[in-house]
Amino acid sequence: MASFVDICNRALSVIGTRSSIASMGEASPEAQACTLHFEACCRAMLRLAPWSFATATVQGALIAAAPGTPENPNGTSPIPLVPLSMADPAGSTPSQIVSWLYEYAWPRDCVRLRQVKYPCDQPGYNNGVVQFWPGMVSASIFASELVDISMQNRASHRIAMDHDAFGNRIKVILSNIEGALIIYTAFVDDPDLWDDEFSEAFTYYLGAHLTGALIGDKQVDKAMLEKATMLAAQARAVDANEQPSSPNHTPDWIRARGPIPDTGISPYPVDDN
Repeated sequence: MASFVDICNRALSVIGTRSSIASMGEASPEAQACTLHFEACCRAMLRLAPWSFATATVQGALIAAAPGTPENPNGTSPIPLVPLSMADPAGSTPSQIVSWLYEYAWPRDCVRLRQVKYPCDQPGYNNGVVQFWPGMVSASIFASELVDISMQNRASHRIAMDHDAFGNRIKVILSNIEGALIIYTAFVDDPDLWDDEFSEAFTYYLGAHLTGALIGDKQVDKAMLEKATMLAAQARAVDANEQPSSPNHTPDWIRARGPIPDTGISPYPVDDN
């Protein structure tokens, strides 16, 4: 069973320090450097690809809903973010201008958002765009009068920054999808859950950061990064080949027939860029 210490000792070995650590909490320069860089390196590696071992799906935690939606029929606060560029010269209040219907909380362990989609029992999502069906949006939504929101081929979501009730900045997900499922790459820092190829790539990536902290040799640093890049590409290929194939494009002649309800969650969603 691999551990933080095992991974760090492998990284120390590949950069040639001839030293090792017994625990992350010891006072040695090696342990301190590993503690400093481990989490940041892990997050960076996880963001590189839609790793299957780190895939998470949760029901979106609703923060705000637009006026006229089933969740906010009376248009009370809070409402989803409204871009400043959408300010109405006639003096409309923010509650009368709607850019997105729903605002969801950013999952606490999310390092990369992949897809926002309808639950399987709801129509309207296909190929990374929101397809609105007649009657899906309440006629009482003021946005229909003030803002031109396309009912076809609208992006399924947008990442933005808002403020909580105490004025603190928070990361949020804006969407027109009711009851959205959030598919993302979770922060998985347990080496036992990593794929072997990912573990090897991470070892060299961490080694590159430890080189600057412990050795200061730019040539070794460069070599570690090049090796990590190569191994990460191999790890991504192995991970992709291990998943069932799924088409991520609908031809125009099929799309012209109308919305096609999505029936499942692809391991590599089409929103994943």
